[in-house]
Amino acid sequence: MVMIFWWVTALLLLAALVVWGITFWNRRAMRRSPVLIANSQYMDRIPSFVRAQRAARVLRVLQVGIAVLGVVAASVLSGRIATERIETPEFSSRDIVLCLDVSGSMYEYDTEILSTFAELVDTFEGERVALSIFNSTSRTVFPLTNDYDLIKRELENGAEAIDFDEFGYRLGTTEYSDDKVRQYVEFVDGTRGIADEASIVPDGLASCGQVFDQADQDRSRSIIFATDNEVNGEPIFTLDEATEAIAARDIDLYTFYPGAYECGPQCFEELEAATEDQDGELYESSDPEAIPSIINEIQKTQAEELGATPTVVRTDHPGIAFTLTFLSLVAILVVGWRAR
Repeated sequence: MVMIFWWVTALLLLAALVVWGITFWNRRAMRRSPVLIANSQYMDRIPSFVRAQRAARVLRVLQVGIAVLGVVAASVLSGRIATERIETPEFSSRDIVLCLDVSGSMYEYDTEILSTFAELVDTFEGERVALSIFNSTSRTVFPLTNDYDLIKRELENGAEAIDFDEFGYRLGTTEYSDDKVRQYVEFVDGTRGIADEASIVPDGLASCGQVFDQADQDRSRSIIFATDNEVNGEPIFTLDEATEAIAARDIDLYTFYPGAYECGPQCFEELEAATEDQDGELYESSDPEAIPSIINEIQKTQAEELGATPTVVRTDHPGIAFTLTFLSLVAILVVGWRAR
């Protein structure tokens, strides 16, 4: 909370103190020169007169208290109490595609990535998000949208569905209910279009690049790409060709590499070279909590690239001060009428 015109509040309170000082001085002067009324001493012994004097004193104190409250509330209201937040309008022109390898070796990481990303949705303001998953073929779970209720629901459902140890299930070491198996199968449906092939990483990345629409508009575009790069099959594209195609469309690439299941250092080296050759960023981490760092990097970097100028958005909160001012005015009128 901040007070925008604090100096107005200060001036009004100072004026109120000056008025109070003048009034107080005048009352002292009146006390020094009282009006004498003959034969009035007996009135102090009349019970009704004593009660009337006591009520008058209470009403005077009440009037002063209400007046002080009203002046303070009106002064605060004039100072404009508000909250401030910083917004960058260009952020509303950002598109992010979450591109996940859903092969069996990635299920633990995919679960955490989807859960973490779902929590970050509440911080978005205008960004459009899409989710694309791939194994031997690709499937778009939902296209670019800023319907955050839908995004969060789909990400949470996806995190629950992909939490499935397929290798353990096939070997019989892990058991799941029929509903859980059905949920997993429905989520990855469409990602196994090529028999005996899996984790076709270059083709999956190339497909994610096709999710972006509105090519004629000046929007920032990013892919968050999560894979262990263990290719089992014959891709149409090489990884270099896929990353070059992404860069050619001015799409920023942020690669999340959790480590390989079977592949040696060559998987990482190939992924690192292909990403960084196109000025992408590679995050080598087994911790899906690295995803917030990626989002922060996207926001910071793209704000600089777009020349974004942060603006301060103020929201006024006059409710309490206005209510107190209004009630004080009404109370002064009521108490003044009663005092008469």
